[in-house]
Amino acid sequence: MVNCCLYRMIHGLRIKDGKATYVSRYVKTSRLKQEEFLGGAKFMKIGDLKGLFGLLMFNMQMLRGKLKVLDLSYGDGTDVVKVLEDGDLQTLGMFDYDKRLAHSFTAHPKVDPFTGEMFTFGYSTTPPYITYRVISKDGFMQDPVPITISEPIMMHDFAITENYAIIMDLPLYFRPKWNIFPMSANSWEEGDEVVLITCRIQNPNIDLVSGEVEGILETDELYEMRFNMKTGLASQKKLSVSAVDFPRVNESYTGRKQQFVYGTMLDSITRVTGIIKFDLHAEPESGKTKLEVGGNVQGIFDLGPGRFGSEAIFVPRKLGISSEEDDGYLVFFVYDEASGKSAVNVIDAKTMSADPVAVVELPNRVPYGFHALFVTEEQLQEQAKL
Repeated sequence: MVNCCLYRMIHGLRIKDGKATYVSRYVKTSRLKQEEFLGGAKFMKIGDLKGLFGLLMFNMQMLRGKLKVLDLSYGDGTDVVKVLEDGDLQTLGMFDYDKRLAHSFTAHPKVDPFTGEMFTFGYSTTPPYITYRVISKDGFMQDPVPITISEPIMMHDFAITENYAIIMDLPLYFRPKWNIFPMSANSWEEGDEVVLITCRIQNPNIDLVSGEVEGILETDELYEMRFNMKTGLASQKKLSVSAVDFPRVNESYTGRKQQFVYGTMLDSITRVTGIIKFDLHAEPESGKTKLEVGGNVQGIFDLGPGRFGSEAIFVPRKLGISSEEDDGYLVFFVYDEASGKSAVNVIDAKTMSADPVAVVELPNRVPYGFHALFVTEEQLQEQAKL
């Protein structure tokens, strides 16, 4: 899936019976429909905008229960995209939870794998600056819960535990790295403490609008943060050197304690050069200045010279928590800048072997994008009822 202002294109790969089918489709957004009617581009693009509303991105998420694949955008509402049996993608239209959704919708809602509930939020430049929502397993959006803070913020991601939601009070205006918004891996409860595993970035210094990437990532590192709910004290511990982002986990453990985090390794202009596996039960090696195996770094899959990738999603070999947490695969797009070709790589998440389990070469280039998701056969059949 890629970001291109409000022209949203979703790339899908259907794997069944040892065969792969690739498809790419534009999401039929309001903007695209209007411009098709008018016969060409009529609205401003990302390079034409500055400030808060110059920063537009989208993502894809899935509702459990009454399952829908959502294309989520800060700029143009929430569209339902249906995945057909043959892997094709069909836009069904805007989705507003029976008119109960009247605010923005985060690109990173969280689904509790044990209850099936989904948790989400929206933020605004006017009070209430944050609105928190809970969506039941059967798809009903409960009443809004306004969150009181002193001023507007720009919060891209959040986290949940079994009993808490973690809201991040982040700056409204900053100069972000292209494709870089620090992401959360997971959160859980330990006694009186809430533990958050997240990436933390300081001093990003890119002019997004100019399109030129300048400088380097000074700090984009994995951190463990602890919040004591009894004493009010907070602490943090650095788990990596720079630059790591887009952390993913086995989502069967969302909101619960887990051991492994899979992140992307970034070069100085934020291209993904490799996939890295962290063991949260191991201590990071002190004195390290670069990302390498040892300490809490259990494995690295290097994409190789001139090859750059995307966020790696974890696909469990068996759903649930009955098997080992890292028993599964990592799936991600790779683009070879020398050959101009894209492929989907599947690697062993347990061993992080340099030999991929599978490589699917694609007929078209898949541009560098944001996030992805995996749809199981069971989920595919469930959403077919839409």
